Amino acid sequence: SGMRNWQFPFRRSVVTTSCVLRRNQSPPSCPRLLWSTQQQQRAHAHTKGYQAMGSFHSESVDTLMSQPDSQYQPPSLPFSEAEFKQNQPVAISCDHESTNDFLLDRDRWTFLNHGAFGAALRQGYERAEAWRWHLERQPLRYHDRELLPHLVFSARRLARFCHAPRDSFTLIPNVTYGLNTILKGYAHEYKEDAHIILWDTSYGSLKKMAHEYCPQKVTEIPVSEYFDRWKTEEFRNNPLDVFACALMEALQALDNDGRSSKNALLILDHTTSNTALNMPLKSLSKIAKDRGMLVMVDGAHGILAQELVLNETSLPCVDFYLGNGHKWLSCPRGIGFLYCPDPKLRDTILRLPAVISHGVGQGFQSRFLWDGCRDYAAALAVPAVLDFWEQEYDPARVRLEIQDKLSEAVALLKEQWHGATTEEDLGDCLLAPQNVHAPMMTLVKLPNSVQSFSSNSEDAKAVQDFLYDNFVEVPIKCVQGTLYVRLSCHVYNELHEYQRLADTMLRFPEKGKRF
Repeated sequence: SGMRNWQFPFRRSVVTTSCVLRRNQSPPSCPRLLWSTQQQQRAHAHTKGYQAMGSFHSESVDTLMSQPDSQYQPPSLPFSEAEFKQNQPVAISCDHESTNDFLLDRDRWTFLNHGAFGAALRQGYERAEAWRWHLERQPLRYHDRELLPHLVFSARRLARFCHAPRDSFTLIPNVTYGLNTILKGYAHEYKEDAHIILWDTSYGSLKKMAHEYCPQKVTEIPVSEYFDRWKTEEFRNNPLDVFACALMEALQALDNDGRSSKNALLILDHTTSNTALNMPLKSLSKIAKDRGMLVMVDGAHGILAQELVLNETSLPCVDFYLGNGHKWLSCPRGIGFLYCPDPKLRDTILRLPAVISHGVGQGFQSRFLWDGCRDYAAALAVPAVLDFWEQEYDPARVRLEIQDKLSEAVALLKEQWHGATTEEDLGDCLLAPQNVHAPMMTLVKLPNSVQSFSSNSEDAKAVQDFLYDNFVEVPIKCVQGTLYVRLSCHVYNELHEYQRLADTMLRFPEKGKRF
């Protein structure tokens, strides 16, 4: 019959060659799982010859990405999500409550570290799982005919969310992938003239990449040495100018040493990782452009929690911007994006992505959207995630809610740990003025009873381990010999969770009684 059951000796369950038919169910009684010929033709309009990269049976991704909205036809989901859920052996559940939008175990854990690896939305997670299930139903159909058009749809939706021109925007797996692509391409193009300028607050793996791709020609701006200037008269009213001061003095030092900064690549952080500081992107990139430099922004923390407008009006001097979807946008892990408004840079520095595959030698989208046979479910889940934020919430309201809630949490910790109530006292408890910290992350000084004259990373780890053992997940940072907690805040966080952090921290053993 072609539908005979096969019994595998290593597994007790009976598997059918149709993969989804029940043990006593015959094929004709399952019409909802079988598409008619007419439905298949509607879903897969065949192209004349191969138009996409390699031998994919779909239209060119560059053509699809460039089509104006008036002509573009978004692809329909090739499966029913209700069908996917009915065919799951175990229903997806959440320990906190069935209506929770996130899958976090918040009954057990106080989770205040969204800024590290994010936390996926239930809606995005379920869409990604549905795509994985659909793939395994017919892998060739998925890869050859469905994957690329749906990746383009995700790219178009995300570009619109970031207010970015589609020809300047593409999807990548994560920021690390993008950094490797740009640094490798930059070093190849500029050869002996290549010179990377970054900050002592830059992400650790970025520093390693810079020294690998551009050995002996990396300049690190010691901006942390300028932190104490925030309280001086010079910067009290405009604390963000500290970054410009550090940059200008570093460039002057290069000039004094006879080292040109022309054609150098300046790397900025939208938000620094360890210290949760927002750099003034527009002013710093303008300084760099006036000196003939290229500018790249590591925007791992940029999207959703902060307003992100990627165009030449908002950021006229930024050449590259990289972002992650799994952090504040709360996509499943494995989706990021790359923005580059200059077509010459797209065809030179970005000519070869970090992973070379079928699309190289074709358009910008072709060489980035496909990098081999891997799990693309996170990218395919982007429309579901954006639907959630745009329909269930409003991005502007999300940002306001996060900012207000974080301000309340900071005030709570300052008062309970330091007795700070006045505005001046509150400022002394933060690493930087509040308007220099990111609106969704900040560093608050730990109680004085925890500090020592020479706190170090070992002390920070001991505190973080103590909190973890008490089911509080939050990072502890040591900055210039002082211990801070880096608070994150997302829509799911509540004030009582920060109260629990405050109470737990006050139970930390005094130095000398810890072990």
